[in-house]
Amino acid sequence: MFRALAIAWRDVFSNLNSFSFYLLLAFFFGVSGYFYWSCMSYFSLMSFQAATNPTAQVQGLNLIDGVLSPFLSNLSVLLLLMIPILTMRSFSEEKRAGTLELLFSYPVSDFEIVMGKFVGLFMLAMFLIVPTAIYFLLGKVVGAHFESWTLVSGYVGLLLITSSFIALGMFVSSLTEHQAVSAGIGFSLLLLFWVVGWVADWSSPALGRVFRELSLTEHFYDLTRGVLDTRDIGFFILFTGFFLFATLCSIEVRTWKK
Repeated sequence: MFRALAIAWRDVFSNLNSFSFYLLLAFFFGVSGYFYWSCMSYFSLMSFQAATNPTAQVQGLNLIDGVLSPFLSNLSVLLLLMIPILTMRSFSEEKRAGTLELLFSYPVSDFEIVMGKFVGLFMLAMFLIVPTAIYFLLGKVVGAHFESWTLVSGYVGLLLITSSFIALGMFVSSLTEHQAVSAGIGFSLLLLFWVVGWVADWSSPALGRVFRELSLTEHFYDLTRGVLDTRDIGFFILFTGFFLFATLCSIEVRTWKK
């Protein structure tokens, strides 16, 4: 496992020494900050209207439904766009540069390579996600007090869905040596799993249930509202595990060809 961590640290430091990663970081913080500001502003406006007009019927006028859940949902969409950019280099770049075969020549197993790259990418994603929790601390300045449990649940869900994005992106990256192709296909597949639940209402009950169970958004929504359901957590763990296994099988193809 130490060798997997060594691979993870190598990838992390490689990205930290890349100027493009800091551009990605600045873009992410800029857009996520705007998302939080817009959610808080809209919530404040609706609260003011409800206070000045008692007869008005306003739904979802609480910090969870009005701020936390929309913010985390918007953040997950932003990660849907950005994670394929992070994962496209995991195998594609090493294939193009010829360093992947060199990595295979080291005394490390394929499993350690896959896990090392996954852990490295997850650590990079933490650089993006964890600092956004500061927004909620700043929210206390204007009297927005969020329950600790709902924040923990929401961010657990965000980390789980991010790990799913990373696993699928790694799998696509292991199939091609072209980074742009990897990012494009990865985003398309993630988008498919994102919207597949939308057609559930137009399908038969049995097929609609299948679509909902495959939908990332269906399993993520309750977590953003402070509901830790073992079925949702189990789905993300199985989703991540499946695509990590698929990645392992993909890189092992070289031995089958021999």
